[in-house]
Amino acid sequence: MKRGKIWRQANPTDPAFSPETSPFFHLSRLVGLYHLRMDAHLKPIGMDVPRWRVINILHEHECATISTIADLAVIRVSTMTKLVYRMEGERLVSTAVSSTDGRVTEVRLAEKGRNALDQVRSKAGLIFERAFHDIEDADIQTFMTLTRKIYDNIY
Repeated sequence: MKRGKIWRQANPTDPAFSPETSPFFHLSRLVGLYHLRMDAHLKPIGMDVPRWRVINILHEHECATISTIADLAVIRVSTMTKLVYRMEGERLVSTAVSSTDGRVTEVRLAEKGRNALDQVRSKAGLIFERAFHDIEDADIQTFMTLTRKIYDNIY
């Protein structure tokens, strides 16, 4: 694979490197801004981005262990454990000890969590539409492909 000027400048070992040439700098800014906007929209309905992640994961995976949710959300297990138990106290999720392994806690979306899903998706849709209103499907697909590939490379 031939690596050109852009690749070299994006590499922190290159003398020409700067935050402006770093894809990770731009990704961090993007994710940070997304979280700020999402939190502003979600706070009035008693939600936040971490809860949004858990609700979405459980919507896709009916039942998941805390460690699986943490892996999918890219959050430390200890942090996820605290969040899940807070969400259980809020009746958004329910937890139970696994019938096959007493060391494992399984999590399910509770009725209140299922009801919150539509509200949260509506708020998330507003941010999505603002972010992608002038971006073509092919560009979104390329972005998704690249971010998945980069994730897999780091993982």
